[in-house]
Amino acid sequence: MVDPVADTRSVSRSAAGMGAATAVSRVIGFARVLAIAAILGTTYLGNTFTSSNYVSNVLFELLAAGALSAVLVPTLVDLLGRDDQPEAERLAGSVLGRALVGLGVVTVIGVVAAPWLARVLASGVDNPTTAAQQEDLATFLLRFFVPQVLLYAVGTVAIAVLYAKRRFVVTAIAPIGNTVLIVAGLVLFRVLAGGDTSLDLSTAEKLTLALSATLGVAAFVAVPSIALHRTGFRLRPRIGRGDPAVSRLMRLSGWAVLQHAQIGLLLGAAIIFGNSVEGGTVAYQVAWVFFLAPYGVLAQPIHTAIHNELSLDAARADYDAFARSLRWALDAMAMLVVPVSAAMIALARPGMTVFAFGEASHNGVALLAAGVAALAIGLFPYGAFLMLARAYYALGDSRTPAVVALLTGVAGVVAMGVGVIFTDGAARVAALGIGHTVAYVLGAVILSVGLSRRTGHAIVPPALPRALAWSAALGLVGWWVAYTLDPSGRVANAVLCVAITVVGGALYLLGVRATGGRVTRGRVREPDVTDLEPDSAEVEA
Repeated sequence: MVDPVADTRSVSRSAAGMGAATAVSRVIGFARVLAIAAILGTTYLGNTFTSSNYVSNVLFELLAAGALSAVLVPTLVDLLGRDDQPEAERLAGSVLGRALVGLGVVTVIGVVAAPWLARVLASGVDNPTTAAQQEDLATFLLRFFVPQVLLYAVGTVAIAVLYAKRRFVVTAIAPIGNTVLIVAGLVLFRVLAGGDTSLDLSTAEKLTLALSATLGVAAFVAVPSIALHRTGFRLRPRIGRGDPAVSRLMRLSGWAVLQHAQIGLLLGAAIIFGNSVEGGTVAYQVAWVFFLAPYGVLAQPIHTAIHNELSLDAARADYDAFARSLRWALDAMAMLVVPVSAAMIALARPGMTVFAFGEASHNGVALLAAGVAALAIGLFPYGAFLMLARAYYALGDSRTPAVVALLTGVAGVVAMGVGVIFTDGAARVAALGIGHTVAYVLGAVILSVGLSRRTGHAIVPPALPRALAWSAALGLVGWWVAYTLDPSGRVANAVLCVAITVVGGALYLLGVRATGGRVTRGRVREPDVTDLEPDSAEVEA
C-alpha cells in the first residue's frame, strides 16, 4: 500500500523540481527567440522563417493538441495507479496511432499545398517582388516544417505518459534541446550568409534554416521519448479499429479540441497579419515569449493550487465555498499579475532596448516594444480565462469553455484584422496584441457571468479595482520617468528598468497594504497529478 504522506511529499519534490526546470527552460527559450531576432532580424527573412515554422504549430493546435492532452493524462493516471501498465501502453499507443494516421494525411496535403500556404503567409506584403521571394522561400521551408506535426504528436503523448508517471522535470527541460539546435543552426546560417538578411538565399542557406528548426523539434520530442523508454514504458503506435476505450477518449476530447482551436486561430492570424510589417511576425513571437514568462511564474501556480479545492467544492455541491475559492484565486492573481502588466507596458521600450541584439537592435526595438506592451494589457484576462475554464472543468462542464474559447478566438481574429487595416508599422504589431487581449477579455467576462449564474454568487475579484488603480498610477509615473530620462545604451536602460521596477514594486506593496489589499487564505490542499497537463506546442516549441 502506498503511504499517502510519502506520496504527497514525492509530488511536492517533483513539482518543485519541475518549477526549477521550467524556469531554466524558459530562460533558455528567451535565447531562442532573441537569437532569431538578432541573426535574421526584424526583417522579411525573419518573418518568413518564423511564420513558416509556426504553421505546424497552428495545424497541431487546431487539429490535435487538445485531443491528445486533455483526457489522456487523467486516464493514464488511473490505469498506472492500478498498476495496469499493459493497458496504459495499449491505450497510449492506440491514441498515438490514430493521431499519426490523421496527421499523416494532413502532412501530405500540407506538403503538396505548400505553395498555396506560402501565398497566404505572404498575402499581407504590398511589394510584389518581396512577396514573390517570400513565397519561394516559404514553400521550400514548409516542406520541411509541416511534417513536424507528426513529431509533435509523438512528443505530446510521451509527455502525457510522463506526467501520469509523475516524471515532471524531464518534461520541463524538453524545450532546451529545441533551443540548442535552432541557435546552433542560426549561428551556422550567419557564418554562411554573413550579415545578409535578404530573401535571396542559396540552397545551403535554405537547408540550414530548414534543418535547424526541424532537428530542433526532433530534439524536443526525443528528450521525453527517451526518458519514457527508460522508465520501461513502451510507446508503440497501434492501429486498433473499433477499440471502445480509444473511441470514448476521442469523443471526450472533442470539446478540448475546440478550446485549443482558439490558440491556433489567434496564432495563425498573428503570423499572417504580422507579416504585413517587415519584422512584425518576429516581433510578435519575441513579445509572446516575454508575455508567457510572468503567466507561468505567477498565474499558473495559482491555477494548480486551487484546482483541487474547486473540484472538492463542486463534488459537494457547496457553491458558496466554490465561489469563495475562485474569488480568492482571481484576487491573488490580480494582486500579482496586474502590477507586472503595468511594468511591462511602462518599460516596454527601455526593456526591449536591453534585450534587442544584432540585427534587431538596428530597427526592431519599436516593433518589439509595441508587441510586449499590447500583449501585457491582457495578461490578467489571459490568466483569468484559463482559471475560469478550470472552474468549469471542476463542475464537469468542458463544453461551455470550449464554445466560448472558439467564439472569442474568432472575435480576436476580427479585432486583429480591423486593427491592421487602420495601422502601420509598430502600431500594427500592437494591434495584434490588442486583438489577443480582446479575445481573452471577452472570454473571461462571459465565463465569469456564466459561473455567477450557475453558483448563485458573483465571481468578481474584489482586489482587482485596487490592483488596477495602484498599478495604473505607478505605471504612468514609471513611463514618465523612463520617457523623460530616455537614456542611451543597453546598460543605462537596464539600470533604469531595475530602478523603476524596484521602487515601483515597493510603492505598490505599501500602497495596497495601506488600503487593505492583503489577500489571505488558509493552507491549500496539495494538487493532484491529474491537474498537470503537457504544455501546448504553441507555448514551448
